[in-house]
Amino acid sequence: MLFWTKTVETPQQLVNLVMGGQDSTDIFDEFSLKDDELSELFALADTYKTRYEQQAKESQMLMDSLTAGLTALQVEKERLAAESVRLESLDVQQANAQRSQSLDELAKFYAKIKPANAAEILQQEAQLSDTTVAELLRKLPAQQMGKIMANMLPERAAKITKLMQELAVR
Repeated sequence: MLFWTKTVETPQQLVNLVMGGQDSTDIFDEFSLKDDELSELFALADTYKTRYEQQAKESQMLMDSLTAGLTALQVEKERLAAESVRLESLDVQQANAQRSQSLDELAKFYAKIKPANAAEILQQEAQLSDTTVAELLRKLPAQQMGKIMANMLPERAAKITKLMQELAVR
């Protein structure tokens, strides 16, 4: 069989193989790796291992950096939300202050004109809302307010009076 597989070609090679003159593990040269090829593979494996470890460290550093960045963004988002709420509150307060100041100026104006003329102007629903009329009348002296309401249509005066009462409860 050794002759048939061409492991040995001559009887002398067979004798050497059996007597130990030939290395039996070195039968097929094409299937064996030389020492230098194996060393190169180990060196290449070490290089890949080193690269992998470096990339793993870099990946971990990037993940840590991203986590810190996300945390900072979340903190900033919460700060901005709080600031937005604060600014909205200021805007509402500022708008209320401007509205109050505007109503004070209108009240001064309506306190100086004749009650009949004031009632005629305030009855025009397209000009001022019922709530605005009620707030305005509340800022007038009671005597002037009474005279103006006396010159209004009874239904309109009743509606305004009801709104004034609701505003007083707030």
